[in-house]
Amino acid sequence: MRARPSDPHGDIDISTLPAVLKRKTGTLALVAIAVGLLTYGVLLLVPSRYTSEAQIRIGAPTFPDAARGLASAESVALSVDREAIASRVQELRSPDLAKKLVVELRLAAHPDFNSALETQGAWGGLLQRLGLTGPRAGETEEERVLAAYYRALQVYQVKDTRVITLNFTARDGELAARAANRLIELYQAWLRERGVTETSDAHAWLVPEIEKRTRELSAAEAAVERFRATANLYRGTGSQPGELAQQQLTDLASELTRVRAQRSEAEARARAARELMRRGTPDAIPEVQRSPVIQGLIAQRVRAEREYAEAATQLLPAHPRMKQLAANVADVRRQIQREAASVVSGLEREVEALALRQELQKRTLDEAKAGLGSTAGDRVRLAQLEDDVKAKRGELEALRQRFEASRSRGAGEAVPVEVQVIATARPSSLPSWPNRLQIALLAAAATFVLGLAAVLFRELLAAGSRTPTAMPVSRQAAGTPAGFTKDSGAAEALGAASSPAHDLRAGDDPQNGRVVVNTVAAVADRLLANSLGQSGYRTLVVGNASAGAKAIDLANALASGGRQVVLIDWSLDGGGLSAALDVAASPGFTDLLTGGAVLEDVIRSVPGSAIHFVPCGSAHTDDIASLDPDRMNLLLDALDEAYAEIVITGPQAAARDFFRAIEGRVDAGVVVDPPNEGAAGPRTGTGQSFLGFDVIDIDVIHLDDARGSAARRPHGRASGRNIGLGPALSAATT
Repeated sequence: MRARPSDPHGDIDISTLPAVLKRKTGTLALVAIAVGLLTYGVLLLVPSRYTSEAQIRIGAPTFPDAARGLASAESVALSVDREAIASRVQELRSPDLAKKLVVELRLAAHPDFNSALETQGAWGGLLQRLGLTGPRAGETEEERVLAAYYRALQVYQVKDTRVITLNFTARDGELAARAANRLIELYQAWLRERGVTETSDAHAWLVPEIEKRTRELSAAEAAVERFRATANLYRGTGSQPGELAQQQLTDLASELTRVRAQRSEAEARARAARELMRRGTPDAIPEVQRSPVIQGLIAQRVRAEREYAEAATQLLPAHPRMKQLAANVADVRRQIQREAASVVSGLEREVEALALRQELQKRTLDEAKAGLGSTAGDRVRLAQLEDDVKAKRGELEALRQRFEASRSRGAGEAVPVEVQVIATARPSSLPSWPNRLQIALLAAAATFVLGLAAVLFRELLAAGSRTPTAMPVSRQAAGTPAGFTKDSGAAEALGAASSPAHDLRAGDDPQNGRVVVNTVAAVADRLLANSLGQSGYRTLVVGNASAGAKAIDLANALASGGRQVVLIDWSLDGGGLSAALDVAASPGFTDLLTGGAVLEDVIRSVPGSAIHFVPCGSAHTDDIASLDPDRMNLLLDALDEAYAEIVITGPQAAARDFFRAIEGRVDAGVVVDPPNEGAAGPRTGTGQSFLGFDVIDIDVIHLDDARGSAARRPHGRASGRNIGLGPALSAATT
């Protein structure tokens, strides 16, 4: 059921392989040389073929009008892209060119292109009768020659270049070179003819098309002008001509903006002038200072004030002269005040005029906007008509450019040279096929390598089928391990206790073929011998009511042997070993299966013992079908990585369901019962029975509970004593 440790006596001795190869190398070398010589001799009968190579470059077509912009950039670019060059390759393989070349070079008269002309020897006649050579039934001469022509021709593009390579293969090197060069000449002539034909066709199509588009453009332009006059949508003048109403609206908006700026400026000057008048310094107003009248009054005031100051030095204020001078100064100041007030009034009147002008300008702009909105539909229609005119004009210009380009190509000297020969084909003196020496060496090398592989494979098969010369011995040098017996009592206990289950023979027990022991120590010795060097060795313990106690004893015995052991209680109803240890309600294996716990929660350490214990779990169920077998095997595989020995125990029915669910993936089965009441039946065929299933790769051991108990009573040990386990279990820290 599960992979077991390989038998060391059945391993293949790799060290013997070099000696075997050394013995066979000479023979293989002779065979390889013979095969190489034979291959070379056969290839001498094959006619040689010679290949000539020519190269051409695909360039962009150059026209006289291209410099003037009449040839579009798109047409030039399309002729040199990858798709265009690939098209050139296919054109060189054109059947029309092939037929012309076949006729000119008379390829039908050459045996390598016309298999009907092949001279047939004894070997050739046999191949022809088998249908491997010669013409096929119903095949015409043209089909035969063209098929051979295409096999001889290879045309391909050199990567990332505009270069195309032509290879032509024939038995005659001169013929191969002549065919490659002539194919290029025929292709160039075909291109020239095609260019003239295309030019004539294009000219015949473009002339009436241009006339038609000219008439359509004239009608479209006339429709635009008629609609413009009907809708009163005249064009304006200036550097950017547009509709007259739109230009008027723009001018009105600009004028309104300018008036608003002037009004703001006038209001600012009037407000500053009133402030200076209020402060009593009217002569500080800029407009007052610029007035000639004010300037004269200021000069009079200065003279009057100077005269008053001079008289004040000689006369008293009550003197008539002083009173007259003071009256002159006051009169000049009053005149200045009146003139300043007049200037400020002028500023205020200017503000009022600008405000009125702004209002009139705004009213005019609103009226223009309303008039422009009422003609929105007409303007949209006019725009559509103008777009139609623009499209028709563009189409007409494109047709005229194509006409000019085709007219230029129509001239004989303007036919584009798109194919330039950069390497002409030359006759080859060395055959391209077959390379006799290279093929012979490859055949010899392949024969030698395959021979070595065959020798190694044969030696490995022979080594794998050899029978070991000696059986493994137990850890005891001789005699029978303690407590290990057979039902007959006469078989060798040593070989049975130390060999794996699949090494046992039917003669282990002549009476019923069962392996029976009477002590747990003997079972432990057998399991330790079988699991040597292996991790995750699984043992399923079933049987009578004492099976749980025996499982505990077995786990302790395995731990005493230096193995890391985990004991699993498989009691779905919670009434098994976990109930006896008072941990049935703790998280356990069934909780792992239902997802209610993780491994760290269920693995418990046993005080005073080296083993770990996994209870049955608190998720009790009587239906194993409700549990996921894949998850069950996954959990067991996880335990395989952590523990060297895994001991599982449970009631008979639960253990049988468990065994079926995991598909029998255990290494050993221990049945605890009297000799004639076991859960495992006798061997059937080459195997034996365990829990009612026929098994062939599981070590099935019967533990004679009655005999073992009787043997232990004189020593005072009760059967099934709980060694190292008590009711107090603690969670394991791993």
